[in-house]
Amino acid sequence: MPEPQNPLHAASTGPYFSSRILQEQSLPWRALHTPGVLPVSQSIWRHAGAPADSPHYLRLLQGIHPEGVFSHQTAAALWGMWMPWGDTGFLPVHLSKRRTDGGAPGRQGIKGHQLPLQAKILDRVGVRVTSPAWTWIDLAGTRMAFEDLVATGDSLLQRGNGPAGQREPGLHPLSSVEEIRATIAARPKVKGIVRCREAVELLRAHHDSRPESLVRTRLLEAGLPEPAINPVLRMSTGKMIQPDLAWIDLKVCIQYEGDHHRADKVQWHRDIGRDRTMHQEGWVVLRLTGRDLESHQWQAFLGEVRQALGIA
Repeated sequence: MPEPQNPLHAASTGPYFSSRILQEQSLPWRALHTPGVLPVSQSIWRHAGAPADSPHYLRLLQGIHPEGVFSHQTAAALWGMWMPWGDTGFLPVHLSKRRTDGGAPGRQGIKGHQLPLQAKILDRVGVRVTSPAWTWIDLAGTRMAFEDLVATGDSLLQRGNGPAGQREPGLHPLSSVEEIRATIAARPKVKGIVRCREAVELLRAHHDSRPESLVRTRLLEAGLPEPAINPVLRMSTGKMIQPDLAWIDLKVCIQYEGDHHRADKVQWHRDIGRDRTMHQEGWVVLRLTGRDLESHQWQAFLGEVRQALGIA
C-alpha cells in the first residue's frame, strides 16, 4: 500500500515554507517531522530535493525580517557576481540590519551583519539587497584573494550587449567604475577598503568571464603590457573575430577554452576555424584552460606569452 502523501506537499506553494502554513492549513506540528521535510532555519522548512539557492527561501526570510537586507556573499549570488568558490547557494544567508532595526540578526542558518545607515539598498527578485558596488566593498573584507576581488569587480561592468546582457536584458552593467569609486569614498574605514582602492584601478569593462579577468590581472602582475579585452578584429577576408585578450599591434592573442568549448562540438569546430583563420593572417593564438591557471602550470604559460611578445 503506498504511503499517504504528506499534507505539506499539497498545502505549500513552493519548495520552501514557513511554520505559518500549519496555522493557515490547520495542520498538526507532526506534519513537519515526516520524511521529505527538512529544517532550514528557525520556522522555515523545505521539501527534500529543493535547491539550496532558491530565491523563494529568501523571500520567506524577508517576510520574517521585513527590515532586513541581504548582503555580502548572498547579495553577490543574487547579482550573479563572479565568486572564486562558485555557486554555494544561500547557506548560510548573509542578512544585515540597521542598528535602529535591532542590529545584526541571530538565527539558525543566518550570518548577521550590522547595516550602516547610508547603505544603498535595491530590489532583486523581490527581496531587499545591497547594491552591487556596496556588496563588492563588503566582499573585500573577506579572505578573497586580490585577483578574485578584481574579477568580482569586473563582473559588475559586463556589457549590456555581451553574453550577460543577452541572458538578462536590461540588468548589465550592474555598476560603473565611477559609482564604485564614489562608494569607496563613502566608506573610508570599512574593513578591506585599502584593497578596494588598489583593486578599483584594475577594473575593466568588457570581460565576459571570470577566467578572462584572472588572466589579465596575472599578466599585469607579471609586468606584461595590458592586452585589449574582447576586441573586434576584421580579417582580410572581412570575417570578424573577437579574441578574449589581444595585443593587436603585435598580432598576439589569448583564447580561454572553458569546458563548454570542449563539450560542444559545434563550438569546438568553430574554435578550430577561428584559430586557423587567425594563423593564416599572421596571428599567434595562445590557448589555455582552467588547468593552466593552476600555480604549477601558470609559469609555463607565462613563458609562452613572453616568447610570443618578444619579451625576455
